[in-house]
Amino acid sequence: PRRLILAPGNYGLDYLHEKMPALKNIPVVKTSNFIGDTMDMAAASHFEEVVLVGHIGKLVKVAGGMLNTHSKYGDCRMEILSAHAAAAGADAETVREMLDCAACDDAVRILREKGLDRETLSRLTEKIYFHLNHRAEPMEVGVLMFSKEYGILGRSDNEETLLKKIMEER
Repeated sequence: PRRLILAPGNYGLDYLHEKMPALKNIPVVKTSNFIGDTMDMAAASHFEEVVLVGHIGKLVKVAGGMLNTHSKYGDCRMEILSAHAAAAGADAETVREMLDCAACDDAVRILREKGLDRETLSRLTEKIYFHLNHRAEPMEVGVLMFSKEYGILGRSDNEETLLKKIMEER
């Protein structure tokens, strides 16, 4: 196979099995925190297309350029989410409220209440795609970001097409 599905952790694996049963028999590589290293290995192994399916709590770090998402390298989840919310029009009070959140779902709830979720999460997904795409050259990369509470939060334009190709390949 020349196509690969990656999931940073158990949340990604669980999400795929529960919400995308059509992918049930397709192997998924669990990257743990080592998203960048896994991308490098996939490229070195001549994979052509990769889809990363992950929880916002991991992937938000990728939006900040962190391709090793272990907490010892930083936990800038709320800072990154808040910066994208500010770029989408969030006022200072909203940004402060988001910065005080302990979990990404809490920040997403605030974004939804303020009507800023679509634009903020779209910007975030684009930045995740940017960093993965830069690291993955020459592979084509797709992204699916979700939350256990809110479901799909963002997907790259090519994600559905790539997942379909993966299913056809198997």
